[in-house]
Amino acid sequence: MEIKVDVERLREYMLDEFGSAIFNGFPAAVIDAWEIENMDGYELCQKAEDLGIDLRRFQSI
Repeated sequence: MEIKVDVERLREYMLDEFGSAIFNGFPAAVIDAWEIENMDGYELCQKAEDLGIDLRRFQSI
């Protein structure tokens, strides 16, 4: 099933998650956060799926 994803909302969520990781003692998450900021929508969705994030949560109307 194909859905339309609000990639900016997804990007904000992922950056928030990686930001939390950085402040909880995982400085390598800085690299992931930088990559997320620079990914196009397709790459961002791929990364999210690889991390187990349910893209349906970010479905655009």
